[in-house]
Amino acid sequence: MNILIYTDNVSTNHILYYALGRLRGKKNIYFVNANEILEGALSSDIDLFVMPGGASRYKAAKLNGAANRLVKKYVAEGGRYLGICAGAYMACETTYWAKGQPFEIATQNELCFFPGIAQGPIEAFGLGDNFNSTEARLVALELNGKQVISLYLGGCVFQPNAETGYKILATFAELAEKPPAIVSGEYGQGAWLLSSTHPEYDQEALELMKFDVVGNDYQDFSRLQPDSSLNLELLDYLLVKLFG
Repeated sequence: MNILIYTDNVSTNHILYYALGRLRGKKNIYFVNANEILEGALSSDIDLFVMPGGASRYKAAKLNGAANRLVKKYVAEGGRYLGICAGAYMACETTYWAKGQPFEIATQNELCFFPGIAQGPIEAFGLGDNFNSTEARLVALELNGKQVISLYLGGCVFQPNAETGYKILATFAELAEKPPAIVSGEYGQGAWLLSSTHPEYDQEALELMKFDVVGNDYQDFSRLQPDSSLNLELLDYLLVKLFG
């Protein structure tokens, strides 16, 4: 499987690289930037294009216009798009971040795979007290009638504006109305899948995020309790669904 992971030279997505490598082999997994997309990197031999987490405004700043049109063309012609957290926000029609608060972001997006709104962060899981993300937290998703654990870092709930054009694969089990947490759909001959949470994080990844150093910027990861059920089975399942 040939996989391209988008990089904007701001977000670090090495954990996603290692997770995909463990599931599908590292041999054909590469990073790709906006310049390379404009030069034709999203060719027909690319099986999967991954838009990872981070902050979607940095990605949009490089991709809006010609590059996003190439992304849509790639999917329409049979490609697969996996959007995680920020990559999910920017694939919805509209993004609302910290709506009505000092760090509010409201924007229309160009990819528009999901017919609706991506709204976050989820107040029950984290505060929108900055423009980027929330503290790390493990949350429960309901998937196929069972609960699975996944890492939350400021992801959205999906609010559809239509009754068709998407499928709900998982919901937030801990929230009263159980809003959508993972959605998927088709675009042209291809398919897309958007995850609010980070399925690329397993317990090993969390352990590697713990540092005993001066000025540790990742203390929130150290406060997470170990959970042996946090594994890559969810990510593997989503990859299978995307190519189903």
